[in-house]
Amino acid sequence: MGIFQKIRKLWNVIVTDWKTKYRLVFSNEDTNEQRWEVKNITIKKTVVIGVIAVAVIVFLTSLLIALTPLRVYIPGYTSQREYKLYKQAVSKIDSLEKTISNNQAYIDHFTAMAEGQVPTMEDMDNNAASTPDVHNTSRDTTRLKKTREIIEEAEMILGRVQKENTNSIPTLDQAKISNLSIYPPALGAVSSLFNPEKKHYGIDIQGTKNSAVSCVADGVVISSNYSDNDGYVIIVQHPGNLISVYKRNASLLKRVGDRVKAGSPIAIMGSTGNIDGKSIHLHFELWYNGFPINPLNYLVIQ
Repeated sequence: MGIFQKIRKLWNVIVTDWKTKYRLVFSNEDTNEQRWEVKNITIKKTVVIGVIAVAVIVFLTSLLIALTPLRVYIPGYTSQREYKLYKQAVSKIDSLEKTISNNQAYIDHFTAMAEGQVPTMEDMDNNAASTPDVHNTSRDTTRLKKTREIIEEAEMILGRVQKENTNSIPTLDQAKISNLSIYPPALGAVSSLFNPEKKHYGIDIQGTKNSAVSCVADGVVISSNYSDNDGYVIIVQHPGNLISVYKRNASLLKRVGDRVKAGSPIAIMGSTGNIDGKSIHLHFELWYNGFPINPLNYLVIQ
């Protein structure tokens, strides 16, 4: 039997079954009494009814989606107003990301400045050139310009620090600092005085093992990390452009973003970092408007 004969035989079977009439009977299973029946059922009629039913369901579903809020769940189906709102939301998110990034860059740079590790413009350019863009887009020149301005300002401040002392701060600003309620960061004798000419921008307070280091005023922790030179360092931003720095700690009790109160413990005194000898002490600094100030002028330490 050839291939065409097989196909023809199969077609005849399909046509025969297509026109064959069937009867659908519903009867009582116990008594076999017929309750309801449908006569003259053919495959042709069943297919036609099925196609019509599917078409009606698709039509009603389309109306339901088009005339109700369910349409927002269809990919690519949105109104002009909703699309405008989406664009505004994306623009705001992008703006917030840039603002957060700029603020973080400022905090990181100020932290490095307070620790005496400010990078030069050449280093900054090399780092920027070697860092790949996250979104594979052109570099944001406005953001880079702002970063350079921050670095240049920090370098100017550090240059003035080497030549000027606390007398460069206006008298009115000194009066504002002196009116603040500043708590002692630790109890102990001062072993090393404030000496900006030797790049010693704070004081060293001798202490005992496991003694607590306290915050001098209310504020927010902006840095809490470890460096090879200064050991465990925590930096707190206070109201009125005042920043306090606590170095050489054995461990830190607060993290970045934590709000702290005056007198609350923030670290444990230690002797970490690259220093001569391993005496337990706290290196404490006060910075006002980018200038280091002598903590002994505003603290009472026994």
